[in-house]
Amino acid sequence: MKTRSWSFALGGSWAHVGVVLLATACWLVGTNRMSAQSADDVEAAFLFNFSKFVEWPAKAFADGQAPVTIGFVGKTSLANVFEQNAKGKNAKGRELLVKRLDAGAGAESCQIVFIGDASQVAAVLGAVKGKPVLTVGEGDAFLSAGGMIALSRDGSRLVFDINAGAIKASDLKSDPKIEKAARSVKPG
Repeated sequence: MKTRSWSFALGGSWAHVGVVLLATACWLVGTNRMSAQSADDVEAAFLFNFSKFVEWPAKAFADGQAPVTIGFVGKTSLANVFEQNAKGKNAKGRELLVKRLDAGAGAESCQIVFIGDASQVAAVLGAVKGKPVLTVGEGDAFLSAGGMIALSRDGSRLVFDINAGAIKASDLKSDPKIEKAARSVKPG
């Protein structure tokens, strides 16, 4: 596994990390609550940025105007914050649409699924296996289970790790900028 510390990533690739951080800051400014950022605000900003730095094949959308659909399994508070902050924003010219899911059912119709309920990880990953759906969850175990991007805390910072093999197996392409901003990238 290729591993980079966050401080190294900041010092070694300002241009790449700067793009991700600038986009995150713009998202947070749009919340009108930058001084009172909640964990959900920061996670929502990361999810928004993932939608801008991942490329889906045309078959992932019903047509050229279809929205980027972000499904949430568990963590209703994050879904609410994302939905509120996504109003008027887009990802690569596509509107953002939030779907609340109970489990794996319906996950295959999303472009991104955030799995905030650890008991549903296997069901959701099974439902979207081999489909162009970016899966995001929490903690190291999420990547080991086959998830694509895992959010975690490193002290007071939110960081993320990438499972490049899982992304590639689902016919998705991640922008090299996001891989440079990741704490670690599990090769594939």
